[in-house]
Amino acid sequence: MRNTYDLDSLPHPGASSAKDVAYSRYMELARSIEPTGSDHAATRPIRTFLVEPNALLREGLRRILSETVYAPSAAAGTLDEVSAQCGPDNGTVVLIVDASRDHEGLCRQAKLLKEQNPNAKVVMLVDQYDLNQVLTAFRSGADAYLKKSISYEVLVKSLDLVLLGEAIFPGAIIDLLREQDARVEQSKQTSAPEGPQELNPPAKGLSVRETVILRCLMDGDSNKIIARKFDITEATVKVHVKAILRKIQAKNRTQAAIWAASHLSASRGAAAS
Repeated sequence: MRNTYDLDSLPHPGASSAKDVAYSRYMELARSIEPTGSDHAATRPIRTFLVEPNALLREGLRRILSETVYAPSAAAGTLDEVSAQCGPDNGTVVLIVDASRDHEGLCRQAKLLKEQNPNAKVVMLVDQYDLNQVLTAFRSGADAYLKKSISYEVLVKSLDLVLLGEAIFPGAIIDLLREQDARVEQSKQTSAPEGPQELNPPAKGLSVRETVILRCLMDGDSNKIIARKFDITEATVKVHVKAILRKIQAKNRTQAAIWAASHLSASRGAAAS
């Protein structure tokens, strides 16, 4: 059984970017739930809908998933053909959809679907990652964003994690967001007038302690590590994390880390620490 998953062509643990939040969180959870084929067979089937314009690829995916709990209830060429079956009265459903064509339109449809049925899980498949498109998908409420080149095992494992409430996005987005944030910050410093400047308050009403803890989440620190850093109990850390998620409207630590990477500036973090 595989112990590693090449989710988005990131290096294996031990490489320089192994602390990438999305990747490390994925690895941690993937190792913790390793259902066998018989486990999947004994689990209650999940209502799954497959949307793929290419008939050959659609049939291939349908056959791949047919022996799992994600055997498609319906397979179609467009989202419109199955959207009615994913509505507010249909409970938890998994929608696996090709996002390579009309990405913006699909994200708008996905956002509307998620608003109508919060229990719907949207998994987007693409040929290549594009930062702007990944961000658009994330903001539209997509639960996973995967390359079509991933293996069968990674696809099924990703669906398992999505059902646990995890957001599966390319770990490389964290580095890209940090670079983008650094460029913005550098631009601000270049254009700022000389003399002392008043520091901006923490975003989203976060306290100073919550802000520094959020930056720890962005670095992939566990509750235990955070507790040691600030000489507080893990229970106190959990309270802070819960408050952070509520204030920034994030579902989990991964989403909080992605939000932090694009909203917390380097100077603000230095001041908070």
